[in-house]
Amino acid sequence: MNQEKQHNAILITGANGGLGSGLIKISAQIPGIDMIVATDIDERIADRYRGNNRVLGYRMDVSSEDSIREIKHQLEKKSIRVKYLINNAGVNAFFPVTESTETLLDKILKVNLYGQILTVSVFLEDLIATKGRVIQISSDSVRLPIPFHPYPASKISMEAFSISMRRELKLFGVDLVLIRPGAIQTNFLEEMKNIRNGVENSKFKVYFENFTVLAKKNIGKRSEPSQVAKLVLKVIKEKNPKLVYSINKNRKISFFELFPIRLKDKLITKSISD
Repeated sequence: MNQEKQHNAILITGANGGLGSGLIKISAQIPGIDMIVATDIDERIADRYRGNNRVLGYRMDVSSEDSIREIKHQLEKKSIRVKYLINNAGVNAFFPVTESTETLLDKILKVNLYGQILTVSVFLEDLIATKGRVIQISSDSVRLPIPFHPYPASKISMEAFSISMRRELKLFGVDLVLIRPGAIQTNFLEEMKNIRNGVENSKFKVYFENFTVLAKKNIGKRSEPSQVAKLVLKVIKEKNPKLVYSINKNRKISFFELFPIRLKDKLITKSISD
């Protein structure tokens, strides 16, 4: 790394979506930040912020370590180091977990799990040097894993790895915080209107169709991306942040959590089989 004055930055993954855009807007209010680094798998992110003196847009695939390291290299050339890392990139998917294939698992786990680990690993030196902070965008759905929707399971896995990372990072004075938003009014949520089974000729065809009807009915209250972005800003500014924050909890999930595990299984199975 060159010896020029280092510029501190906030790096946001999944920055081209609704929440990502909201996160970029609030980033201008963070003290001590010289640059906002907006990354996304969508290559249009670079054009979106071309010529902007404060925001740098880069195409970055969080499922690829090489892609993340390339952005790290690009930032080093500009004497930019990451102080705040917001792992917002995520993908949704619907398929029977018992009919998983390597391709289907790669599609969701490489972004929702690997991506949120690898970004921390690649930018670890920056985070330690700046006594920075990592914010992992999780999901309220981790409270209730359900059939045909591996997304909550991928977030549960991410949270488990994040707990390990949090305890390691704390040794260097770096905080890691989990945020669990409920339903957010974004294109991500719009996918719920057109749920498709990722497995052709699935043995669960009838049950999957029943599931799609129930899923659309139980989304719950939706929050605006700006509300979640404001919470992220609060977490960044907090001197001693909580370990986990929730916003817009689904009330049905909260009620369902009170049931014994066997009863949960029985009710979920019955609702899909009827």
